[in-house]
Amino acid sequence: MSVTTNGAGLDDVGRVRRPARRDAGGHAPAVEPRLLLSVEEAADLLHLGRTRCYELVMGGALRSVKVGRRRLVVRAGLEEFVERLETDQGALPAS
Repeated sequence: MSVTTNGAGLDDVGRVRRPARRDAGGHAPAVEPRLLLSVEEAADLLHLGRTRCYELVMGGALRSVKVGRRRLVVRAGLEEFVERLETDQGALPAS
């Protein structure tokens, strides 16, 4: 959902829009990547379909955990998966 503001500094729900927090140097804080991703988010990052990503998760090719009723993919597992693909298939050298 995107949030738009009107000229009065209110978002589309009528809440006051606050400026982003800044450190002493005026820089926005670094955003740490999330450690757990939904299967859909992992599929987007890998440029795979949601169904194929669920197959990889359920087959154990992608590391995942259950949190309550949700199945979440471990971010580090995405990199491990790609590294395994490169090792198994032999990655092409960069040109």
